[in-house]
Amino acid sequence: MGILTKQIKIPISSKTEKVLSVLTLPIILFTFSYMLFFSGGESFTSSAKPYTPDEIELHSEAQQFIKQGLKSPSTAEFPVIPYASNDLGGGQYRIVSYVDSQNGFGAMIRSNWSVLMRLEGERWVLEKMIIGNRVIYDTTSDKQ
Repeated sequence: MGILTKQIKIPISSKTEKVLSVLTLPIILFTFSYMLFFSGGESFTSSAKPYTPDEIELHSEAQQFIKQGLKSPSTAEFPVIPYASNDLGGGQYRIVSYVDSQNGFGAMIRSNWSVLMRLEGERWVLEKMIIGNRVIYDTTSDKQ
């Protein structure tokens, strides 16, 4: 047994069509104005601001690079409070601080360090690393 459907057409007068069209436009305009007013005037299109890392994140990421350049990374002790970071623009940052770690003979020494890194998407890329006045890694020397 099949299901029968029947379409019923209700005639709409031209007067009713005019009333509906006259009411529809103000309702749409009112709704749009309401949304614009209560959104604080912000655009509905996404104008995403570029991500800017804070000083703690910058130092944390730089410390991971520094550990890779140490003789005994497990002994590395960094200062609790971040030392210095500079935003060089274009997603590039320079971080300067110090680390206490064991040298090749097992003695704890303090070394100043500097890291130049940039943010590419969601990934940090090391460009230059200096530990104790020694250049450990440098990709910037071949750039003109």
